[in-house]
This record gives sequence, C-alpha cells and structure tokens, in this order.
Amino acid sequence: MILDLLNAAAEKIDEVAPIISDVLASNLAQPVTFERFGQPPGPLRALIAQEEDRSTDAPKVDEPGISNRSFTALLPYHEPALTPGWILTDATGRVHVPVAPILNPAGRNLFLVARVAPLVERTRVHDLVFQVPGVGVTRPYGALNPIPAPATALPVQARLAATTDPKIRDSVGADAAEVVLVGRWGPLTAPTGTPDGLRWGLSAPLTLSGQPGTLTLKLAWPDEDLHREAQFGARFLAVWRTP
Repeated sequence: MILDLLNAAAEKIDEVAPIISDVLASNLAQPVTFERFGQPPGPLRALIAQEEDRSTDAPKVDEPGISNRSFTALLPYHEPALTPGWILTDATGRVHVPVAPILNPAGRNLFLVARVAPLVERTRVHDLVFQVPGVGVTRPYGALNPIPAPATALPVQARLAATTDPKIRDSVGADAAEVVLVGRWGPLTAPTGTPDGLRWGLSAPLTLSGQPGTLTLKLAWPDEDLHREAQFGARFLAVWRTP
C-alpha cells in the first residue's frame, strides 16, 4: 500500500520525493480538480489507489445501502489541501472527500497523502426561491409618492432533513403542525455558506412528499467542527407547514 511504503521510507524522504514527483507526472497519476470550500477550483495531478477494506461496517439487512471503500490519494504539496474541507474530482467525474487528517510526510512540504472516500450524491437537493425585501424606496414613473423598493427573488439550493428532537423543536418555537428541518446550503458537491442577502424569517414555497407548503428560515446552527461545516456547507434550522 502507498501509505505503508511511505512510512517505511520516512527516514529516506529526500530519496523518495523525486520518485513521487516522477509518479505524479507519469501515466499512473491522473488529472484531478481540487476545490476548497469558498475558493475557485484548480487542476492537480494525483495517484488515487483503493485501500483494503478492513472495516466491519455494513448496511443492515432491512436497510439496503452501499458502503464506500476508502482510497489513498497521493498529491503534490498543495497548502490548501493540508486540512479537510475540500473535494477532489477525478478524471471520471467521481468526487472524493478526505476522511482522515492529511499527512505531510516528515513535515517537508514535498507531497501529501490523504485518505479519501467517494462522495456519492444520494441526498435530495431542494430548489428554493426566497423573496428578499428591497432596500430603500423607489418612485415609479408618474407616481406622486415613493414606495418601498420591490422584493427580489433569490434562488438557492439546500439539503433538508426532518428532526423530532424536542430541544431543536423548542429552540425554533415549532408548534404541533410544523415540521422542523435541519438544512445545509448547496448540494454535496458544491456546499456553500449562508447565501448573501438571506435573512432569518424569510419564507419560500416548498413541496414535501407531494404536499405544498411553506419553508421559513429560523436560525443559523453552526457546526462546532469547522472542517465538517467547510466540507458539507453551513447548517441552519427551518420549519415547514402546509397552508
């Protein structure tokens, strides 16, 4: 395995570095796109190799699913990749995310080793359109008096999951007719922070399970783990109810 070989060669890191550079420049490596949360994507070359699956985790019989094996990605030294919070898209379009601390062998800034896992987009993404109140006033042609500036439509995407946690329900003041949702902004492959212009208390139409209703933003709910928030998007709380 790549990691075992690198550990064995830790004392000869200067001898290994040129070999790693040659491997990354060879046909064994592939062009990939590196993208860190909130920053533009950029090209890299990487060697991505599948590791032996030593875990005992597996889907339950009555809960069919697919568990992903992990991979080791060998990267050139790239400072933005030193901490989690990024995605790596390989030549086939498959997206990988780091699942362990990134290794900088011997701290020499020569190359990086990351344990990654494929990110399969199996999460439902909702398209929402909020009406953001206008700022200031406007005077339509021929009008005698100014009127408030019109609202503007702000389309955004979010992933939403219902929760019945009584503490969370209490925190947003939900009543029995409301569904409380934990959301994250953006799809898994392009998570975002809270969209500019949004205000807590704004509402947007949302249909759940064929039932039309209204989603109302309530509170930001930041992660304690900044890496998780960077990798999966800013988190928030909302309520949904039918007319």
